[in-house]
Amino acid sequence: MKVEPFDTQRQTAFSRRSALLSGGMLVLFGGVVYRLFDLQVRRYDEFAAKADDNRFKQRVVVPRRGDMLDRYGNVIATSRQNFRILLIPEDTDNIPESIARLEEIVPLSARQEERLLRDITAKKNQSFVPVEVMDNLSWDEFSAVNFRLPRLPGISTEVGETRFYPDGEHISAIVGHVGAADSRDLANAEDQAKRLLYLQPGFKLGKLGLEKKYDTELRGQAGTQTVEITAAGRVIDENDHRGNEALPGTTLSLTIDTDIQAKAYEVLSTDYGEYPEGTEGPGAISGAAVVMDVVNGDVIALVSTPGFNPNDFAKTVGSSKLRELETSPLHPMLCKPIAGAYAPGSTFKMLSAITAQEAGISPSTRFGCSGKFWYGGHEHNCWKQGGHGAVDMVNSLKHSCDVYYYNVATRVDIDHIAEVAKRFGLGQKFDLGLSGQVSGIVPSREWKRNFYRTNPDNQTWFPGETLSVVIGQGAVTSTPLQLAVMSARIATGKVVTPRIVRGIGDSFVEDPVFETLAGDPEHLDIARQGMDAVVNQWGTAARSSLMPDFRMAGKTGTSQVRSLQINPATGRPFQNHELPWRQRDNALFVAFAPYDNPRYACAVVVEHGGSGSKAAGPRARDLMRAVLEKDPSNPAKNPLYYPSGTGANRIAALEGQG
Repeated sequence: MKVEPFDTQRQTAFSRRSALLSGGMLVLFGGVVYRLFDLQVRRYDEFAAKADDNRFKQRVVVPRRGDMLDRYGNVIATSRQNFRILLIPEDTDNIPESIARLEEIVPLSARQEERLLRDITAKKNQSFVPVEVMDNLSWDEFSAVNFRLPRLPGISTEVGETRFYPDGEHISAIVGHVGAADSRDLANAEDQAKRLLYLQPGFKLGKLGLEKKYDTELRGQAGTQTVEITAAGRVIDENDHRGNEALPGTTLSLTIDTDIQAKAYEVLSTDYGEYPEGTEGPGAISGAAVVMDVVNGDVIALVSTPGFNPNDFAKTVGSSKLRELETSPLHPMLCKPIAGAYAPGSTFKMLSAITAQEAGISPSTRFGCSGKFWYGGHEHNCWKQGGHGAVDMVNSLKHSCDVYYYNVATRVDIDHIAEVAKRFGLGQKFDLGLSGQVSGIVPSREWKRNFYRTNPDNQTWFPGETLSVVIGQGAVTSTPLQLAVMSARIATGKVVTPRIVRGIGDSFVEDPVFETLAGDPEHLDIARQGMDAVVNQWGTAARSSLMPDFRMAGKTGTSQVRSLQINPATGRPFQNHELPWRQRDNALFVAFAPYDNPRYACAVVVEHGGSGSKAAGPRARDLMRAVLEKDPSNPAKNPLYYPSGTGANRIAALEGQG
């Protein structure tokens, strides 16, 4: 047998290749080992967190909105249970059939069905995400659906919360309303956390009134909840309690008395005879009323009629309903006590009387009234044909004599009148936390120059213009709140300033100590005597007297909204009820009581009510009687702060009613 010689060169090459291959395999295996070590040991915490992040997600928990309470702890705004029905498309093979079965229990409107199908289509790539079918079910409806759930594939129920206002439209001027976040709210969100909160189903934020002003305090702080999900994002377990607890909103304590608020709404909504049979009426009374405590500035009632029901906005307001509210000639969405600017009419005459005294006109000075006053070649009429004869200052207020104040107008300066008007609260805004407040107009030379900006240097104030201002007509306008403040300052001689929030959470505002008004106190006393004579000495508001039970001082006002029109058939001016509603005079009344020890002041305005003595005075009389009958000396009826626990008990009772 022949043996082949050993090929040393080949052997060497083979050994080299084996070594390289073994080394490469060793390096590769080492890399795998290192990578496994890196993934499973060195970076374990990082990848474990990522795995959990794919398995668990944090959900935003909407906090409970804070309550609003009146001065006695009665609930003005709270949150109550909201029974909802949801549809999960993934859990049913036949959506139309599921909806049809549901409708056998709770019928759906055509608009609800259209909205439901639209929402389902929008979430077709997320069929596991619940779609709201309807909310705010009654307990009976909610129970009926839950009883039949096994026969309703894809249907589920949920208990949430919704805003609730027990007093409805009575309180709308103050609380405003809440609503879902819109595109502007989302764009203005400071951070992603707030944006996520805004997007939560059922979340509402303040849109108007105190709900808007104190939205941050009332909203509370959102929490988080960790839930387990599938790879597709569907929630499979909500029992994981990891996360931060939601903190409820802060309670807002107001100065409002809900009983007086309801009474004010009632008297403003009742026809007091201003619409005789066969005459045109607006269908509802449009007006405003404000009641203040003159000692501490507490606003006891602030009413605008007709109002709107803020509970409607806690749900989804239909476009037709919203359009009706926004286009109504009665302006139910307008907070008339602070946003309605009206010529004050004869209620301004107290300020003209004070100005006259400061200008050196003695209260005993008499001016004769024949019913007419000629000035600058023009005839100016008193409201009473034939006139009042010779009257002094107190009687000029008692009988509301226009000619007396025409004479005053020729002896005082418009800038002096403006200074006095502002001293008593006109032309000002007060921080009540309510949006839309206007300052009104207090005419002066400077105001006229600013108003006519195109040619300010040639805007001379003419003396004849003062004749209109001294009787509360012409350019001067004021809000009902300002008129109430004016009455409070006349009654007390103090710089009374209104407030409507007494406390936020456990922190309460101390009662203020008001400064004394500038001027001679005796001048105020003449104004008070005149207001007393108006009501209690057979003046223009004799029908509004509360004697002998209470002694209330007041002043009527009737302000024109159009120039005088003559009826061609009779040759005399048209009576208010003969004119279209919008052309009738506004009716006003201001008052304070008790006369000897003032505690409350009020202002009432009835839009196009005709006469202040007929339309506004009797309403103020009934409203002030209700206020005065709640004895202010009794701590149980008028405590400094509401009793501890009262509000919580009322809330619990309301929630118990479902």
